[in-house]
Amino acid sequence: MRPADDLERGSVSVLVAVLLPCLLLVLALVVDGADRMRALARADEVAAEAARAALAALDTRGPQITLDPTQARSTAQHVLAASGHHGEITFHGRAVEVSVTHTEPAVIGLFGPAHRVTGHADAALGVGTTNPGLAP
Repeated sequence: MRPADDLERGSVSVLVAVLLPCLLLVLALVVDGADRMRALARADEVAAEAARAALAALDTRGPQITLDPTQARSTAQHVLAASGHHGEITFHGRAVEVSVTHTEPAVIGLFGPAHRVTGHADAALGVGTTNPGLAP
């Protein structure tokens, strides 16, 4: 008969051999997921910057202040080009919507060698303080 200590011998090695790869996989998923979220935040940031810049292209020649779509598109595209991105710019009356595709290399690469994400932002022109959309 064997002593009780001999029956437990090596059990920690099996536990480590099973759990260590699982823990490393979870860590890799967390790092890669955070990297993807950072890429998405960057795409949203660039889209918001372009949308805000487009609102600076005002057309004050008429009785109402509106956006000059040609100038607004040019301004937004300039901001996108300065940041090294391409995007789609659409207008809805006094609002502008920008979609930007951003590609960033992955740190670990569980989701692929690069993170390709699309960021969206919209901005609306508000004039004066009687507009309920401008109230806090």
